[in-house]
Amino acid sequence: MYTFQTKAEVTQISLTGARLIVILGALMVAPRDLEEMNALINECGLVDKNYSNDTIRIAISTLKAAGCTISRPCKATGFKYKLLSHPFALVISDEEIAALKMLYANMTRGSDYKIAVKFNELFNILAEHTFDTKVAAELRGITSFCKIDPEVYDKILAEDGKNNILTISYANPAKKLSDKTFVFGRIFLKSNKLYVEGYDPETKKTVCYNMSRIRGVISSKPGEIEYKPEIYKVKYLLKNFDHHSVSSDVHVEKVEHNTATIDVEFTNKFFAVQHILSLGSDCTILEPEDIRNEVIAKLMELRKIYA
Repeated sequence: MYTFQTKAEVTQISLTGARLIVILGALMVAPRDLEEMNALINECGLVDKNYSNDTIRIAISTLKAAGCTISRPCKATGFKYKLLSHPFALVISDEEIAALKMLYANMTRGSDYKIAVKFNELFNILAEHTFDTKVAAELRGITSFCKIDPEVYDKILAEDGKNNILTISYANPAKKLSDKTFVFGRIFLKSNKLYVEGYDPETKKTVCYNMSRIRGVISSKPGEIEYKPEIYKVKYLLKNFDHHSVSSDVHVEKVEHNTATIDVEFTNKFFAVQHILSLGSDCTILEPEDIRNEVIAKLMELRKIYA
């Protein structure tokens, strides 16, 4: 808000404008009644204590004349004035939304989730400054954070770097809940989804959980087991190499006749298989054998479905 030491700092004309700005700002935050708006203007040092409610009503009428849509006090709003729209709101076109989506996709190709966090904060700020509910929903939906419980996110984020043993409540694709216990490893971003990676002491395997499916953190306690991700090294041939987009973590050994020999490392077998499947018939796995067999099994399953 705008605060002045004394009214003498501004002229009478600018005082009127400052009062309008304070009232508009107050209504942008939440619906207000006359007493609340009067108190805010007094708090800013813009009026005397005897400022009348009629003058507030005149200010509201002035804002309406300037293009603001303000509802009358009614039972639904707790008998408060509610700002429905104003001419100073952001207007974001479909083309600009598409550009923001493309920028976000290009900037978050790696696994650094912190970049996605910054974008999510930006999109939420933009959404708060537009009265177009459709645009606001699109902005908030660009990232995957809208699907994540904020309390879960805060608790998981607090575990970063501690190497603690976590027990979480996790929902499978059928929404059935079960408890999962693992040594916390890291948070990362993959295909615009936030994941938690860790080490399962029982299976001695790397585990990975979609954060949007975590329903709660049941417990967190120090452990003596150090998180060490299991590394899956995959080598494959990729035909029509110039038609594919290759990420920075992929090592291209050589390219002959537009066919590349590629080495890539994964810390999760699921992502290794998904990566290979995404390349379609242009990809031929050279090693390891277990990844090759798992891809074959997935393709056989798909064949049964679509036969």
